[in-house]
Amino acid sequence: MDSDTQPNDPILVKRRIISQWAKRASRLGYSFFGVSMIAVIWGLIVDFTPNTSRIASTGLIAGCVVLAPAILVQYSVKAADRDDKERGL
Repeated sequence: MDSDTQPNDPILVKRRIISQWAKRASRLGYSFFGVSMIAVIWGLIVDFTPNTSRIASTGLIAGCVVLAPAILVQYSVKAADRDDKERGL
């Protein structure tokens, strides 16, 4: 459902805000995975030091912690939008 059709509906407004934050969290989570991958590639090509390992591990863990809830929230928002459309709301 477009936010233009009922801009004053507090549920839709809150859903859009949650969706925006989930998208930002997804970008952040994927960025953490990117940092982890770059650290591993750096370690394989240049030198795999303990700090490289720490950066790779921290990026991987942070990516999992941030990305998993963000994906769940995005799917929940999409399911709620789809349910609203099916019910004609």
